[in-house]
Amino acid sequence: MKSVIIILLSAITPFCFGQNKEGVITYESIMRIDLSRLPPEMKGMIPPERKSKNQLFFNEKESIYKVLDEEEDINREVATGGARVQFRMRGAPDNESYTNLEDGSSIDKTEFAGRVFLISGEEEIEWKITGETQMISGYQCMKATYMRDTIPVTAWFTPQIPISLGPAQYRGLPGMVLSVDINEGRRTIKVTDVDLRELTTDEAIVAPQKGKKVTRKEFIKIRDEKMAEMQEMSGGRGGTFIIRN
Repeated sequence: MKSVIIILLSAITPFCFGQNKEGVITYESIMRIDLSRLPPEMKGMIPPERKSKNQLFFNEKESIYKVLDEEEDINREVATGGARVQFRMRGAPDNESYTNLEDGSSIDKTEFAGRVFLISGEEEIEWKITGETQMISGYQCMKATYMRDTIPVTAWFTPQIPISLGPAQYRGLPGMVLSVDINEGRRTIKVTDVDLRELTTDEAIVAPQKGKKVTRKEFIKIRDEKMAEMQEMSGGRGGTFIIRN
C-alpha cells in the first residue's frame, strides 16, 4: 500500500506548492433521515433530509469550522398508539470545531441538553488511503476510509491544498478534505466553494472560550448518561426524537 500512496502523491506534488495555504472553504452538509422507524402518523410531517452550510477558515497554523446557514428547527407532536410522541429536529448553530496544527490540540464546541461543552482531544481516526482518485471542484482528490465503531466513513482529500485539515473532526490526512460520506450516504459533507486567499481581520481564527471544558471521554459519558435518562423518563408514555445536523 505504501508504494501506491507514494506514487500517487508524487504525481500530484508538483501542483501543490504554488497553492495558497490560507483561505475559506464552504461546505454543504446533508443529513438524510430514516423515516421507516417513525410512527405512520409522523412520516408525512418530517422532511427526508436536512441541509446546512458550513465554512472552514484556515491558515498554516490553525482552523475553525462554523455553521454558516441552516434550515429552521422543526418541532412536531402527534398522538400514536395511545401515547404522545414528540419529534424535534434541530441544528447546532453555535457549534464550532477548532484545530491548532502547531501543538496538535483541538476544541469542539458542542451544545447538548441545554449546555455548552468545550471538548478537548482528537477523535482517534485510523485512516486507510485506498489509492483511488477523482476530481472534486477542480482538485485532484484521493480516497481514505475508516470505521467509526460499525459506521463506515469515506473522505476525499487533496494534496493540492497541503494542509492536514477538513470539515469538523474529519482531518489528519496529507491534504485538505473536500468531501465526506458517513454511513453510506446517511450524512454527507461536500465542498461547494474553495476561496484561497488571505483572511481578513473579521475572519480571524479564535478558539472557542465559553462552555464547560471536558475531555472527549468525559463528554461521551455525559451524553450517554443523559440519553439513557431520557429513554427511561419516556418509558411507555411516549417519546421524544431529537435529530441534529
